[in-house]
Amino acid sequence: MICLRLIWGIGGIGGLLATDVEPIYLAIGFIGYIVSCTVPFLIYLMDKTPRYLPIVAELVITCSLFLFLNHFFVLTELDFTNFSFFQVPALLIGYLSLGCHGCWAFLVLLIFPNLFSDGFTPLTIGQYVDTLFNICILFIIGFCFQKIVSSYQKINSMYKVIQEQNKSLELYAKQVEKLTLLEERNRLSRDLHDTVGHTFTSTIMGMDAVYYLIDASPSDAKANLKELLHITRNSLDEVRRHIHQIAPDKEEQSLVAALLQTGNEFSLYTGTKVLISTEGEEYPVSEQIRITFIRCLQESLTNAKKHGEANQVKVELTYKGDELRLRIEDNGKGITGELKKGFGLRAMTDRMKNINGSLEILTKKNGLILICSVPILSRKITK
Repeated sequence: MICLRLIWGIGGIGGLLATDVEPIYLAIGFIGYIVSCTVPFLIYLMDKTPRYLPIVAELVITCSLFLFLNHFFVLTELDFTNFSFFQVPALLIGYLSLGCHGCWAFLVLLIFPNLFSDGFTPLTIGQYVDTLFNICILFIIGFCFQKIVSSYQKINSMYKVIQEQNKSLELYAKQVEKLTLLEERNRLSRDLHDTVGHTFTSTIMGMDAVYYLIDASPSDAKANLKELLHITRNSLDEVRRHIHQIAPDKEEQSLVAALLQTGNEFSLYTGTKVLISTEGEEYPVSEQIRITFIRCLQESLTNAKKHGEANQVKVELTYKGDELRLRIEDNGKGITGELKKGFGLRAMTDRMKNINGSLEILTKKNGLILICSVPILSRKITK
């Protein structure tokens, strides 16, 4: 809008300079164009100014300049008409018109310049209607352009607010995750403390009994020692499980590595062939998602072997830009009739809901297909 107004002003000044008139008229016209091109914009850009003030300035300055040039046309025979003069000002007044101020500004713009023509002679009806229509079109174009710019600014400001809120939500989610993990680790630490204390207490008391039974009853001592070894091994396995659960983040396995280890161990102990493949570029996920997918794989492998009597399980982990998907397919007996979710499947469903994911179970003639999927919102926001 500023560029259009400057072009309008330069064109008007150029028209004045092209005429052979007295310098006083040139100076007044030159100053009039400069004031008309600058003052309304300066008032519009000032903070805390009433909305009607730049419109009033535009009407007063431009209409005054129109009257002067209309009189100047009679004296100098300058090729000047009211519509050619008010084209850009009408567009600008439409742009500056906000709310109810556009109504009276529109009326003044229509009535004043169209009452007169060359030498202040009234316009004919045809001339008036033609000029009225043209100025209306320009005013409406300026007004619509102002609405478009205003809408764009509002959308842009809302987008910035949404970005700030998303950053706050991401920070809050990370804080909640850290607090949740800290609380869980504290709980596991207490459990580990109780487990270790109980294990060592039982072992020491049992070894004391074995110490006194070695001479008196060697056979009973061997039996007690064998039982102590069994209890100690089980306790050691439990301690190891607790240690793995409370390991720091930097020592934790990635999701792919954890799934491979789970599948390899299951294959080693049960003889079931577990084939694990990945698709897409791996990216880090939250600890909650990682643990949930590991638990889902463990439960699926157990069900495939225990209930389906499968000897092969295919596992596909797919990394997408906005979704992480785990597909588990076995070649077991499958399910005939309606699927009834047991405790394990219900637990898997609840785990997926807790991370805003979903669990889909598909039955086939030979085997079962489980699909675990979760949206990755942080990567959407980043993009």
